[in-house]
Amino acid sequence: MDIREAVHHRLKNASANELKSVINDSIHSPDEAVLPGLGVLFEDYYNTLDASGQANLCNVLSSLLK
Repeated sequence: MDIREAVHHRLKNASANELKSVINDSIHSPDEAVLPGLGVLFEDYYNTLDASGQANLCNVLSSLLK
């Protein structure tokens, strides 16, 4: 099972509150091993956006890196 499958399997049918908890726990964890899981969620979200939404997200992220 690859990481995408593992994340989807672990979070299948998770509620919004459960996802929020997973995200917050991952962000605040000193263990960087959880970061790829957030990447999978980010990828899923990005892929749901149309071209305009993707461009907007990239602009927001770009501004955060300045």
